[in-house]
Amino acid sequence: MSIIPPDELSNDAKVILMLCGRFGNEEAEGCEKPLSLAEYNRLATWMHDHDLRPEVLMSDDGIRMLAKTPFDIDSSRIGKLLLRGPKMALAVEKWTNTGIWILCRSDSRYPERLKRHLRKQAPPILYGIGDMGLLDRGGLAIVGSRNVDGAGEAFTRKVARVCAGQGVQVVSGGARGVDETAMLAALEAGGTAVGCLADSLSKAAVTGKYRDSIRNKRLVLVSAYFPEARFNVGNAMGRNKQIYALADYALIISAEKGKGGTWAGATEELKRDHPRPVFVRDGENMPAGNRELLKLGARAFSPPWEDDLRRSLASLSEGRKPASGVQGSLFAEPERWPRPVAAIEEASAASGASRTIPVEAPAATPIETPSPQDLIFKLVLPVLLDALAQWQTPQALAEILDVKKNQLDEWLARAVAEGLVRKRDRPVSYRRK
Repeated sequence: MSIIPPDELSNDAKVILMLCGRFGNEEAEGCEKPLSLAEYNRLATWMHDHDLRPEVLMSDDGIRMLAKTPFDIDSSRIGKLLLRGPKMALAVEKWTNTGIWILCRSDSRYPERLKRHLRKQAPPILYGIGDMGLLDRGGLAIVGSRNVDGAGEAFTRKVARVCAGQGVQVVSGGARGVDETAMLAALEAGGTAVGCLADSLSKAAVTGKYRDSIRNKRLVLVSAYFPEARFNVGNAMGRNKQIYALADYALIISAEKGKGGTWAGATEELKRDHPRPVFVRDGENMPAGNRELLKLGARAFSPPWEDDLRRSLASLSEGRKPASGVQGSLFAEPERWPRPVAAIEEASAASGASRTIPVEAPAATPIETPSPQDLIFKLVLPVLLDALAQWQTPQALAEILDVKKNQLDEWLARAVAEGLVRKRDRPVSYRRK
């Protein structure tokens, strides 16, 4: 792992840090509040539409161009945030001196898993310590309540050790209880782990329980919140999304029905259009929250420990009982949907990559091959209709779906023509029928 010195950060990264980063208790000093994720996405969308990179805002031309931004982008505030260069440099130097690295969404090393799964919800900045290469390995997310019972703790240790023995990485949240137990058990058994933290990365980076594993490149700690951030519920909920995104499958050890971060994270993931397969601990001591998650689409998980964990998860995710000889991979789930559009600030990224979709037909029966446009529309339609549960303007919908407006207009016109979507004129907006 190489630490990136402050003077080697890309200009794009420096701009994103100045816009979205926090450098101490600035709000108490009356400084401008950094951009939220939604605010940054509006700016990034505008820049993408104008073929601009973030670094352009460091120039006089870029500042002048800000005057042309839409009404929902506060150009004067952005200008003030961009004056925080000296504070940023001091903070970054402090963090890198303690081994913390920084990745921004424009960086080529930013985890592709976050971009694919979270799309515009992918955090603009990631702070971390340890081997950043582990962020792209996937694995099994093991999460649960802080106050887990004895049976749950024993189950956690067992499955984490099995993961380590079979080369399956553990992904968790680093919080007291199930998260920390799973990570430490996997590390003690010689495995690797990813810890997604909601607060206090600076403290975690120097704690004795993680030091050797970080040094030996078997643990990476990562956070979307500045390294000195204190715990708050909002950050913890945001962290849940990142845990699921960085894993291939998720296992809930214990959840409380209707409350707590474990419940919120699992139910949010299950509602996604393309969720990670979510499993819950099964058995006599199954918590009530786990039973409720089964009703919402989670799958029961109580494997025979002598079996291959990868094959068990692959079988269960497809609704089949695990059996010896079943071929499947924890890391090779078939794609059912096109790959989401890359981060908006990557102007060079390809958009609209084509996919080949096999069509089965009876022998000797000719069929008409659908056009690429028809195939794309059929794939996009369920996502489009889900986003149109309420009235949406084209601009808002383009931001939600992370697509260009001219492409969205074509899909909306077709959906209206086919009687699937309703349109109103004042203001122009759409809603599914």
